[in-house]
Amino acid sequence: MSFWIEKVLKTLNRKAEILFGEHAAKDKNLTIQDVDYVITTIQIGKIEESKCTEENKRICFKNYYKEIGETYFVVTQAYPDYIKVVTVMKKRGKY
Repeated sequence: MSFWIEKVLKTLNRKAEILFGEHAAKDKNLTIQDVDYVITTIQIGKIEESKCTEENKRICFKNYYKEIGETYFVVTQAYPDYIKVVTVMKKRGKY
């Protein structure tokens, strides 16, 4: 794992307040169930290092949900007091 990601994760509390950015909230048409999966993905998901960017401190989490057969990719931006969801991508199957 990249050094900058480890550094951000040490200061980041995954249980912190999670806010949704304008794109994720309006353009993605997320249901209540999707929001629950997004929050769970941030809290327990694995880090998808290939989608992370150091300039904006954006970290991508992914988690597969067997009961619905979908993988959620959640791109977040880390702040000291909260986590902002930038966008959400859902894919059928396990990735």
